[in-house]
Amino acid sequence: MDRKLNIAFWVIVGLLILPMVQQFTGIVHERKLRGAVAKADYPEFELSNWFNGSFQQQFESALNDRIGFRPFFIRVNNQVAFSLYRKALASGVIIGKKNYMYEKNYILAVQGEDFLGDTVIETRSRRLKEIQDYFGQKGKHLMVTFAAGKGSFYPEFIPEQYKKEPGRTNLEAYREHFDSMGVNYIDFNKWFLAMKDTSRYCLYPKTGIHWSYYGMVLVIDSLRNYLQKERGVTMPEFEWDGIELTSKYRSSDDDIEKGMNILFRVNYEKLAYPRVAFYDEGIKKLHGVVISDSFYWGLHNIGFSNRILKEGEFWYYFNRIYGNHLDEVIQIDEIDALERIEKNDIIILMATEATLPDFPFGFTDRIYPEIKVTE
Repeated sequence: MDRKLNIAFWVIVGLLILPMVQQFTGIVHERKLRGAVAKADYPEFELSNWFNGSFQQQFESALNDRIGFRPFFIRVNNQVAFSLYRKALASGVIIGKKNYMYEKNYILAVQGEDFLGDTVIETRSRRLKEIQDYFGQKGKHLMVTFAAGKGSFYPEFIPEQYKKEPGRTNLEAYREHFDSMGVNYIDFNKWFLAMKDTSRYCLYPKTGIHWSYYGMVLVIDSLRNYLQKERGVTMPEFEWDGIELTSKYRSSDDDIEKGMNILFRVNYEKLAYPRVAFYDEGIKKLHGVVISDSFYWGLHNIGFSNRILKEGEFWYYFNRIYGNHLDEVIQIDEIDALERIEKNDIIILMATEATLPDFPFGFTDRIYPEIKVTE
């Protein structure tokens, strides 16, 4: 009996000190947590923060954030919450029916709970039209693209407790005001819904918040054809040679699931990945800038910015500029935005339904006063 107690004692001691050993040696490779995971910094010792207790509190937080096997323990906790309570311990994530995953803002958007009101949207639309006309006089083309939204695409899987009688939405209002004023736009949200029941491959993944890789390829092809027609020029050819079906997801096809940091995968359905190719030899390409939320990341990475356009730039939320190399980042506040935009032939603004309350991300606030001064 004593021998068994001794063994149990040393096993418990070993388990207690194992995280400390891992913390200082990193002997076991740990899979990093996904998403925005911030670690508290170790505090600098001062008499003032020692005596008021803030030093001890911050030191404890910093130590806990670096304890060995912390990612594993967090995944265990998140898995238990998901498997037993159908709860996602990730900010803003809602688990829908049949494990379809949403971000809450997409549900609010499709129900009209984030509606800005027609006065605000009319003002923003009118200013966009004036900016569009300003660039049009200079031989440039401004257009808006509405990306698909998961709340609109999969309303049938929204949990019952979140379902409400839908009201007027920002997307509906923008469509109406754009139509009446003549703002150039493509509604990919509407297009995706029209293809939902007939598309051979998945347009919107079950555990991702963005359109699928296959859907993005369709969007690139559509944008290319639109620009070729509108500009009356020959655009680079964009084709794909075959499609690979696999459950090894790429791009953002399972970004919500990965961001939940759980132990076991949720979705194993096969998704489509076209093998794409661009043919731009000898073609004089258009310069372009895309001002967008995160829905443009996939198009940028596939090659729209630098293969369809010439050295195209991605202005992320009209805040940071990404060129062809993602390590080259420029803060928009540090440049003359209007002057830089005027060097382009194409200006594309893109947003999904969940980000329409912030659309067009400060673009009109910055550019509209400047074009009025130049008139």
